[in-house]
Amino acid sequence: MTFSSMFFILGFLPAFFLIYKIFPKQSSRNVILLLFSLLFYLFGGLRFLILLAAEAFIGWLAGLSMEKSAGRKKLQHGLMAVSILIFLAVLGVFKYTGFVFSNLNQAFGMKLTVPSAALPLGISFYTFKLISYTADVYHERVSAQKSFPLFLTYVICFHTIQQGPIVRYGDMKKELENRIMDRRTFSEGMYRFSLGLAKKTILADHMGTLADQLLPASPGISAVSPASALLGSLCFTLQMYLDFSAYSDMAIGLGMAVGFHYRENFNYPYIASSVKDFWRRWHISLSSFFRDYVYIPLGGNRKGFARQTLNLLIVWLLTGLWHGADWNFILWGLYYFVFIFLENLVGYLRKTRSARRESGKSSAASVPSRILGHLYTILVFNFGWIIFRFTDFGQLKTALSLFLNWSSGWQDASILLTVKNNLFILILCVLASTPLFPALSHRAEIRMQEKRIPKNGYYAVRLAFAGICFVLALCALAGATYHPFLYNQF
Repeated sequence: MTFSSMFFILGFLPAFFLIYKIFPKQSSRNVILLLFSLLFYLFGGLRFLILLAAEAFIGWLAGLSMEKSAGRKKLQHGLMAVSILIFLAVLGVFKYTGFVFSNLNQAFGMKLTVPSAALPLGISFYTFKLISYTADVYHERVSAQKSFPLFLTYVICFHTIQQGPIVRYGDMKKELENRIMDRRTFSEGMYRFSLGLAKKTILADHMGTLADQLLPASPGISAVSPASALLGSLCFTLQMYLDFSAYSDMAIGLGMAVGFHYRENFNYPYIASSVKDFWRRWHISLSSFFRDYVYIPLGGNRKGFARQTLNLLIVWLLTGLWHGADWNFILWGLYYFVFIFLENLVGYLRKTRSARRESGKSSAASVPSRILGHLYTILVFNFGWIIFRFTDFGQLKTALSLFLNWSSGWQDASILLTVKNNLFILILCVLASTPLFPALSHRAEIRMQEKRIPKNGYYAVRLAFAGICFVLALCALAGATYHPFLYNQF
């Protein structure tokens, strides 16, 4: 079951809100949230639900034990280390055993049986939740949760269990125990959910269909023209943002509807002016996790440029591995490491040169520099998504060769026709990847305030717009084949 399934939208979600509304007490609502989250996860398999509950119990017990062992740092450190090793071991067994075995077979002629078991739902996301909780209790950033049912609710909450955001316990603790659900929070939450649903079903899925036709991740890539590959890569780039940010919008909206305020997971990464800026805006909960729980503990940038570079290399290897158990994901992580290293190197050299000149002056980048930086970043992440798309290195090589083949195939009449037939939705997808629409909405609200128009009129327009998006999304779901969220596999 996913957020974009008819059963979830027309069955599961209305039942949850109806029962949740009937019981006004916070304790009762927490029980309802837990029961519905367990039911949601149960669709992924009973054995995986038992596994998640067992890991949550280990995390909960480790937190309590560390808190009771105050003053005994070695014992606390051992409890944290053992619990984190267990979480990583479970993740490794399910996600990476097949990858390791298949590579051992190829490299050494071994005949290990490669397992093909399905991944537990959201294992990469809830593993990082558990790791962050255990580390935060150890460092006394949060106090341990005394109630296991409440802790399990944090881990398995159906809003974020499937694809994040990776919500930290400290951000959710107060609202787990005391939150407000009123007409305003509910309407704002469902507005965000409806827009996310429309972004997924109307925009992202359409881009996905075009990407599969124009740049197929299959042996059919050999018959593709350079023009088709270029347009297909752009469609996949748009799909990646629209699909994943749509899920985040829906998760944040569902949380808001019942009184939770999750942090934003995307900040329009496609308007970034550097690769570092791109990763400050893309999947913020993941990049901040690696920053706070890997990069900074390793020393961050506090121990010189060489050590900073090594720390970045480790982070980006782990980032690539987190996204998938295939060599192309590792290559994808190293690819971004190279560009961030180069940007850091340029910054380091400029800082050194400035220090030698004893010049404390700094000037903002000029408009041409920002434009060039933006164009460079677009090229980098678009090329990066091509690496991300192809797990088969033969197909990846073919795809990359298409972009280097400038001698033929760029004047493709069928591609021009495809662009013409899809021009409106392509433009809409590009605009939806920028802050334009939120800026227009904010400007309209300010104008209405200046003209002293009652806010009810503004909210009525928003409600009508959300309703239209919701109906269109349902029509798209009813009339199209099933398109799972891209990050479901992680």
